[in-house]
Amino acid sequence: ITTATDAWFRSPSSVSLTDSAGKRSCAPLCTGGMFVHPDLVALALACATLIVWWAWSRRSLAVAAAVPRDKPWERDGLDETGRFEAAVRSAPRWLAFLAGDEPQTLYGLYKQAKLGDAPPGMKSGGLKDRVKLGAWRKQAGRSSAECRADYVALLDGVATRAAAAAAPAIGRDQVTFQPTRCRDLGLRVRIVGTGNYVPERVVTNEEVTARGGGGFEASTVRSGVAERRFAAPGERASTMAAHASRAALEAAGVPPESLWMIVNASGTNEQAIPDGGPLLQAALGLGGSGIRSVSVHATCLSFLVGLEMASSALERADCPPGAHVLVCSSEITSRHVDPCDSHTATLFGDGAAACVLRRAGWREGSRLHAARVETYGEGAALTQARGGGTNLPQHSPEDHHAPNPASDYAANHFEMDGAGALRLVLQHGRGFMERLWPGLSRSLGSITWAVPHQASGLALEAILDALGWPAERAIRTIDTLGNCAAASIPLTLHEGIASGKIRRGDKCVLFGTGAGLSFGGIVLTY
Repeated sequence: ITTATDAWFRSPSSVSLTDSAGKRSCAPLCTGGMFVHPDLVALALACATLIVWWAWSRRSLAVAAAVPRDKPWERDGLDETGRFEAAVRSAPRWLAFLAGDEPQTLYGLYKQAKLGDAPPGMKSGGLKDRVKLGAWRKQAGRSSAECRADYVALLDGVATRAAAAAAPAIGRDQVTFQPTRCRDLGLRVRIVGTGNYVPERVVTNEEVTARGGGGFEASTVRSGVAERRFAAPGERASTMAAHASRAALEAAGVPPESLWMIVNASGTNEQAIPDGGPLLQAALGLGGSGIRSVSVHATCLSFLVGLEMASSALERADCPPGAHVLVCSSEITSRHVDPCDSHTATLFGDGAAACVLRRAGWREGSRLHAARVETYGEGAALTQARGGGTNLPQHSPEDHHAPNPASDYAANHFEMDGAGALRLVLQHGRGFMERLWPGLSRSLGSITWAVPHQASGLALEAILDALGWPAERAIRTIDTLGNCAAASIPLTLHEGIASGKIRRGDKCVLFGTGAGLSFGGIVLTY
């Protein structure tokens, strides 16, 4: 390096070279006033090689980090029961690596170890319930100690297999963990008010269990929901949205008639036509105002997509000075959930939340830094409600006066493969977070608060554990409100602001998943 640099400065107009006869001469390597010494070329190539190696190492380490590094059941001082309980607590971390019938086998071993033989007259609901009951009955007659030992052994084998497969996975997963260059969007957007509305009726786990005919105890533990709210029979989603919107407008000090735009960002429709935008506008008493009112439907990610849409609209050149945009999510999920399905009936609740945005001043620190959505259609059937559209109309396609036999009870209620969805989330989630904001796949870094979609208690714990985020920096409302679909994120955001946790200048990440399966996230400074 010293020799090459010395040669460069000693002869700026020409460089000393050695010809084939060993004689030195001054000759340019190229014309146009630019001269390059061969040692400098070698140095540049070496630096380029080091940079490529460093980038590959970073990506390789990120992929390897996707596999949990420890086996909690191997910690010192644990007896047989302790090892089993440690394995049960860490099981969600390994869902993405289960194969074949391993999920059902784990379930059957767990139930047999905890409860013994399945009751002879126990009935099952849908296909998923029948599969799980069959897995439980396969372990009939076995002792709790045997099942605990087999549970730990099976999970240990999965962990070992996942660790061994980590290196080959690098070549297959280049897109997921490739080095990310993230440009700060820098959208000058400020949330000036939030509001919420939850129905008066509180529904406990005991009531949900009684409605479903019993046997929901294990599901209530996994859901993490202690209670939820249900809308009254005559209550409408647009009415709930109007209550939440008025609260947000009051907090912002903005009269409803001065709004520039209204965005209804809900995952469930009040009716097929019109969309919820005009219905919310009318419920606010603005039916003759002409204020643009539209809907965004991206299931549980609707609020994030609506927030990004509103932020982009405020940056438009034709946006009037002092314009305010209302974004609201309102959900009545209780009318789409099968009360006899233990996996969904214990999970969902009703509620609405809204926020008011305006363009931030230059001296205000509020910004929207990043927004991203990724969709993996391979998971479309994991969470779905098949009815209500053109595929399964209520009437027969041949005779519009006759009912459609295919549009049955199951088709018109929400169906969910929770374990399958969680596996897909754990498979793609860390890569998505890294692409949203570099470093999020390993820690929160400079971000103060995480505002997650309240999918379930089990899902929240598994995701936070996989990302290495401390639970105390994630705001949680699943315990008292349940999963309110698209309203979950704004309800949790409002809770964080109203409780004083989220303060001006705090950087937050809002993120979640939606049916499809889609990932969504926004990084903003409040």
